[in-house]
Amino acid sequence: MPTSGDAVLAGPAALVQRTAETALPAAVRQQRIVEWVRRDGYVRVATLAERFGISQMSARRDLEALSKQGLIQRSQGAAVATQAASLPGGPPAMGEADMREQQYETRRRRQIVAKQAIARSAAGLLSPEDNIALDVGSTALTLARELVKHAGIHVFTNHLRVASLLAGSRCVVLMPGGIVRAQELSVCGQQAVEDASRRWFSKAFIGVAGLTQEGGFDSSPEDTQVKRAYIEHADQVILLCDASKFGKRSLVQACGLREIDVLITDAEPPKALALALAEASVRVVVAA
Repeated sequence: MPTSGDAVLAGPAALVQRTAETALPAAVRQQRIVEWVRRDGYVRVATLAERFGISQMSARRDLEALSKQGLIQRSQGAAVATQAASLPGGPPAMGEADMREQQYETRRRRQIVAKQAIARSAAGLLSPEDNIALDVGSTALTLARELVKHAGIHVFTNHLRVASLLAGSRCVVLMPGGIVRAQELSVCGQQAVEDASRRWFSKAFIGVAGLTQEGGFDSSPEDTQVKRAYIEHADQVILLCDASKFGKRSLVQACGLREIDVLITDAEPPKALALALAEASVRVVVAA
């Protein structure tokens, strides 16, 4: 199936189109890449390589050059639009809120199959009597999509996207007060920490940016403060972490392995991490 922005060509016309685009000078090709990204908001390296008849390495070099000019923003294996990507005569560049949403959607799509499997396994641990804390992040949002099917569960979250998704469900949704962090649309700050600390949860579902033998890591000190309140006030701490995060550290440590009761992931952890998890009595659930 053609990707967004691709013309459907057949026969000699397709050959002429591909030959013409393969022969494009780099400057012209890069201009077309910017136009493509501005129109669709997102394009993958593999799609660029196929469209222009170049190697993926060449496509990455194009994106790197455009990123240095501020015309696009690099993402893992792709590019997304930035405010600076407006072209003469073209549509206005995305506003900051739209750009943040595009970046979040790009991140959410990464490892999406793994996250969906993790979310299904996590939802299988729930009962209608549960009173849960649900962390920020794309895996937490994927779990929230599963919670729509459940009734009676009380969900405390500092994730505005999660709260919005569950608002029309049969779950009871509660949020803390505090400051809205634009990047994640999360609520953080001292008020959020205090609100979370006044509650007790049967289960806390926590996301991380990385997991090593030292514990779980996160990229936001502000969100980590609320995460810590969830961990300290939960009967059971359940870590949601896909295998791409194994062995990675981030800005701040969110928890030690001994604070985790259950790890739900999509693949067996590497040997050293598996041994550390076993020593910390963490139950590992590999989602199917």
